[in-house]
Amino acid sequence: MGLQEYQKIADETITIASPELRDINWDIHSHPEVLFQERHAHKVLSDFLEQRGFEVHRGAFGLETAFKATYGPEGARAVAINLEYDALEHIGHACGHNLIATAGLAAAIGTAEAIKQGSINGRIVAIGTPAEEGGGGKIKMIRQGAYEDVFCCLMVHPMNKDNAYVSSMCGSELTIEYIGKPAHAMVAPWDGINALDAVTLLQTSIGLLRQQIMPSDRIRGVVLQAGQRSGVIPAYAKARYCVRSASLERYRVLKRKFINCMEAAALATGCELKTDWLPAYWDIRTNEALAGKFVEHMERQGVAFRPAYEQKMDRECFSTDMGNVTYVVPSIHPTFEIVSPGGSIHTADYAAAVRTQDAHDRTLRCGRAMASTALQVLADDDFAAAVRREFDAQDWSIAADPAVA
Repeated sequence: MGLQEYQKIADETITIASPELRDINWDIHSHPEVLFQERHAHKVLSDFLEQRGFEVHRGAFGLETAFKATYGPEGARAVAINLEYDALEHIGHACGHNLIATAGLAAAIGTAEAIKQGSINGRIVAIGTPAEEGGGGKIKMIRQGAYEDVFCCLMVHPMNKDNAYVSSMCGSELTIEYIGKPAHAMVAPWDGINALDAVTLLQTSIGLLRQQIMPSDRIRGVVLQAGQRSGVIPAYAKARYCVRSASLERYRVLKRKFINCMEAAALATGCELKTDWLPAYWDIRTNEALAGKFVEHMERQGVAFRPAYEQKMDRECFSTDMGNVTYVVPSIHPTFEIVSPGGSIHTADYAAAVRTQDAHDRTLRCGRAMASTALQVLADDDFAAAVRREFDAQDWSIAADPAVA
């Protein structure tokens, strides 16, 4: 039995399972759960994989709503498929993570059936990754060794276009607090230390900085608190900012500039500065060998892709903790087209668009393509070697720098 036969088994398995996969897809959509609260999705996905013969570890890697589901002989070359299933507060699955989970299930069961029928010496590992929306779930899982025993990792994400060579931004969010001293603003303002002034200086500094940062850099924020009464010098101010750049290396530079702005505002006003940074989401480094095979297996299903060089020219402004995974093992994070006439991802219209039969059908095409790509890695030693050579040829030294965390 050859590779084409393996891929045919995977395709047929996914097609037969489509009604059940759609039920799971829409069930998760109907039960949106925010970061680290994805208990319903965790159970539904884990139960399904367990019923399909996977060995399932629930609550994996120290996270209650993470899981690791494995099929295949111990010690064999392993391909991981990431599943996301957290939702957004107030607008539910407006990022389409119900589709990501469904595509991952499809790929996992298709690959597993081919391993079973074809006696392939390989393993498929479905990894349930909670809290992509701000919680950095995959970062926590990396630190717990989630990807230490896998050869490569695949996942897909709905977006407004098909692109297998996706790039993303590197960035983080932080909460900023300036702590001053209250005083009567009319009687003795000189006795106060004005925290609102510190935020104003921060905003002014960032505004002036913009002329000297790269066009691809992003700094944006909101003031959460800055006093209550006009007659009192504000003793406390709080803001939340996001800092992003096109690469991990550039992010380190921009972050230092931003820190200088924060510290200068504190120094000028006399305020105490406190910051709370979330873990940085690193930029996606796409493995082009894997991406090329994914495109090949999508195109045989009738999906037309632009030339690779055009896809690589797209500069996406989102960030994802899947970027961190791409620094650990060869990986891809293709996007697939789900268009909402009323808006982009993270809108109520998009939440409606990802619960349609058309969206489900597009999702299963991605599941088939990931399964076929995984089988190529497991059954084709030459291809697997090419994937690894590309990964090893890159300079990963920046990832070892603790200053970028």
